[in-house]
This record gives sequence, structure tokens and C-alpha cells, in this order.
Amino acid sequence: MKQSMRFPLLILAGGAGAFLLRLLQRSSGFEAESGLPIPGNLPALALIVWFLILAAACFLAVRAWLPAEGEDSPLFPEGFSTASAGLLTPAVMGIFLLAASGVLDVAAGIFPGPLVISADGTTAPLRDALFSQREYLLLGALSLLSAVCLFPAISACRIRQTDEPHRPFQGPLLLVPVCCLVVRLVLTYRAVSVNPSLADYYPELLAVVFLALAFYRLSSFAFRAGRSRRFALYAALAIAFCLATLADFPDPSRLLFYAGGALALFGFLLQRAAALEAPAGPV
Repeated sequence: MKQSMRFPLLILAGGAGAFLLRLLQRSSGFEAESGLPIPGNLPALALIVWFLILAAACFLAVRAWLPAEGEDSPLFPEGFSTASAGLLTPAVMGIFLLAASGVLDVAAGIFPGPLVISADGTTAPLRDALFSQREYLLLGALSLLSAVCLFPAISACRIRQTDEPHRPFQGPLLLVPVCCLVVRLVLTYRAVSVNPSLADYYPELLAVVFLALAFYRLSSFAFRAGRSRRFALYAALAIAFCLATLADFPDPSRLLFYAGGALALFGFLLQRAAALEAPAGPV
């Protein structure tokens, strides 16, 4: 197997391990009545150790398997271009999931959830919402905007069997998802930090952090400042934390968001790895 293509497989193994350990922590690491973490829970400790080992393994792997790039790094989409529809599919699917997440968030902001009447006559939401209706509207708009800006990037990466020259790609489009993720990070932190249990929400918070860092490193290729090692490392950690967050079984819009973010980054990483291994491809 070619060296740079081993890295996506390492990410899949690391993400799968994080998902399983978080699933075990969810089933045995929290008190049923209070929801507080159980001290000394083995899966909880193992998950932290797993993330540390994965970060170290990815750091060593990118230095061993990916080339160091200087000032002559490829300009996006050159370093991600491929004629294989299969390599483009993961990123396309991830972008669609991000768009679907945005639609659900907008719907949650327009149509409040059903209410139930308690014994004392007061009403309460059938299911606790993490964000307010205005925040859902904002998050939905940001997810949709991110998806809209990422679609042209995928189209630009497709190598067509024609002599038609590629239109120049507008690099600032890749910066839009980064800005959207920064806003989402602020809203997510405000919503989850009221929880006294850090173990309950740290994977989701770190998932947004590394998604923002990974997409930022992706956008740097559009300004001839791309670094494959940094992009791969941030993408690997973002995917691992996103998959761990999926084990929390969040509401549908957040589930689609983290699944879409992980899949989109994995797709771009596959494209970069394939371009590095192409005989006449850019490095």
C-alpha cells in the first residue's frame, strides 16, 4: 500500500476506537439519576488515553508518510484534483449532510418543539433543546452557508476529460466555513458549559475546535500556504472527536453536522493523499 494512503486508514481506526470507547463511557460512566460522571470509570480514562495515543500516532505518521512542503505548495484545487468519482464522493456526501443539518436547524428555529403539560399545569418542551430558536436559525444559516461555499470547491477538484480550462477558484470561499465554525464554537460553548460535568461535553467542544482548525488549514491551500502535514493532523483529530460525539446520540441536526464534517474532511484528505501519490501529480 502506498505510504500516504495509509494515513486515512489510520484515521478510520482511530475514529472507530474513539466511537466505541465513548459508547462504553455513555453506558457505564455516568450516574443514571444525576447524570454526573462516575469517578475512575475505565472507559472514560481509556478514551482520554486513546485520544493522546491517536494524536501522537498521527503526528509521527504525518512526518513519516507525508512530504514536508515549503513555499511551493500547490494552489487549491491543484493539490486535491482527481478524475476518480469515488474519491470525490465522501466529501460530496459530507457536504450534503452539512446542508441537511442546516435545514433541520432552520426548521427547529421556525417551528418550536412540542410541549407537554406537567402535573402542576405548567408546560415544558417535550425534549430539552440545546439552543434557543434564534440560535437554531443562526446555526442553520451557517451550516447552509458552509455547504454552499464548499460545493464549488468539490466541483473545482474534479478533473474533466476535456480541453476546457479550469476557471480560477475563489479562495475566500474556503474561509467562509472557518468563520461559520468559529461562531458555532462560541454558541456551543455557551450552551454546554453550564453543565458541571466536563466529561459530558468535552468531545463535542473539541470536535468543533478541530473542525475549525482543519478547515482553516484546508483554506490555506487556496492562498499557496498549504501544509499537508498540518492539514492531515488537524483533520484526523477532528474526525476522531466528531465520531466520539456521534456516540452521544445528539439531536438529529447535530448528528448530521458532525457526521457531515467528519465525512467532508475525510474526503478532502483522501483527495490530497491520492494527489500526492499520483505519478505526475503535484506534491
